[in-house]
Amino acid sequence: MRNLLRFLVFVAVAAATVGVVFLWKTSRPTAPPTAPESAVPPLYLAQIDKEFTTLVGRVLPSVVSINAIPANATDPRTAILRSLLGAGPGVQPPPQLGSGAIVSDDGYIVTNWHVVENAGAVEVHLNDGRSLPAKFVGADRISDVAVLKIDAANLEALPFADSDDVRIGQMVIAVGNPFGLQETVTKGIVSGKGRRMMSEAANEFFQTDAPINPGNSGGPLVDLNGNIIALNNAVIQNTDGIGFAIPANTVRRIFENIRNYGHVIRPWFGVVMLPISPAVAAQLNLADTRGALVQETLENSPAARAGLQPGDVILSYNGRPIADWKDLRNRVAETEPGREIPIRLLRAGKNLDLRVTIEKQPGE
Repeated sequence: MRNLLRFLVFVAVAAATVGVVFLWKTSRPTAPPTAPESAVPPLYLAQIDKEFTTLVGRVLPSVVSINAIPANATDPRTAILRSLLGAGPGVQPPPQLGSGAIVSDDGYIVTNWHVVENAGAVEVHLNDGRSLPAKFVGADRISDVAVLKIDAANLEALPFADSDDVRIGQMVIAVGNPFGLQETVTKGIVSGKGRRMMSEAANEFFQTDAPINPGNSGGPLVDLNGNIIALNNAVIQNTDGIGFAIPANTVRRIFENIRNYGHVIRPWFGVVMLPISPAVAAQLNLADTRGALVQETLENSPAARAGLQPGDVILSYNGRPIADWKDLRNRVAETEPGREIPIRLLRAGKNLDLRVTIEKQPGE
């Protein structure tokens, strides 16, 4: 009996304690819920939205849609033949659709060569509704860059960025005419650099996940400052988010060559290079595989006149470290002929500084 009384007293005290605690907690003033620390203030989001739409509005007037009309559709002999055969106008081949970017106030446009390759006439549609015939100025077929020109007033040009400064992960927008849908804007990032899956003469490609579809070819890939960092070029079929674009430095060099000289001038260094594998690095007592190994210097070439020798390892070009032989080729391809360039190389275990004058590649 005594134990039962003790148990009942214990239960009563416990119940009273719980009740007091409950009343104390419910009587306390409750603080308003706080937003998670990761939440972005609405005003900040509104500012981002405003800046992005302002950027797009600044870029759109400089992006054009291109209709490349097939050559046989523009040949008057085709229409005469159809008339003689009683076939009437018939069904003409559809135009090749593409995009382009105005890069000068006097009407020069850059696009892809494959957009206008088989064209007998090219028509350009501007953002303000104007449709104008375009003159074919020239192209570099190997790097897939072409230059057109229109005669029009009040044109807004997009500036080129220095594509050497582009970083992986950098945000970009792609603007163009996919499937004939003019003024289409997509966004993404630069997913990779130095891709070599396409043309050898284009030096390198940027990889991007900004959607690029048929008709986007030739349109600009633009940074958040509204500058062209690359020219949209191609996608891998049956993939999602793997597109390629020609870096702006390559496009600008080709454009300036065609505008100023009427053709592309290819710089000439005059060396045959080899990649440096781990085995080669060990054989030459190199610390790593960076650099470009000279296998041969061509006779009467800039490299031979500068004193380069087989077995030299080129470490830097114009003050910039060289990652591999492809990197060196890229740097040479972007050098204006006639320019003297400092290079650093490794010869017999010692660093050596030379200067080489890049020349115009001989022959056509």
